Amino acid sequence: MTTIRAFVKRHPLLSFYALAFAISWGGILIVVGGPGGFPGTKEQAETLMPFVLVPWLAGPSVAGVLLTGLLHGREGFRDLLARMRRWRVGARWYAVALLTAQLVFTGVLLALSLTSTKFLPSILATSDKAALLLMGIAYALVGVSLRSWAGRGSPYPG
Repeated sequence: MTTIRAFVKRHPLLSFYALAFAISWGGILIVVGGPGGFPGTKEQAETLMPFVLVPWLAGPSVAGVLLTGLLHGREGFRDLLARMRRWRVGARWYAVALLTAQLVFTGVLLALSLTSTKFLPSILATSDKAALLLMGIAYALVGVSLRSWAGRGSPYPG
């Protein structure tokens, strides 16, 4: 274990990227059932996509948390939690940061939907709006919570 820790301390960025890659792609391979399990049809790909997104998005955040613990131990986690609780700007700026991309994306899709219904936002085209909203909220909460764990105390470059 000391040789691994020594390597990680000497090469934290390389270790982060290797671990994030391994977690993301390892998780994807587990979800699809190994290298031979990659979907061959569009329907198979659409069925697996929500399950593939979880390890794909979790890889960098989980790697950041693991390396924070490996490099800085309990003190690193304590520092990370203290920084997570501290608000640096007002709630209005958090709302701007979280909603700008979604509003721009929806506006572009609405403008493009004037030329073709294929561009109609999913929330307007689906009959099960509650399920779509719940899935979006769940992905947002998972992404925000995992991303918030990867703070400045870790080698995560974000």
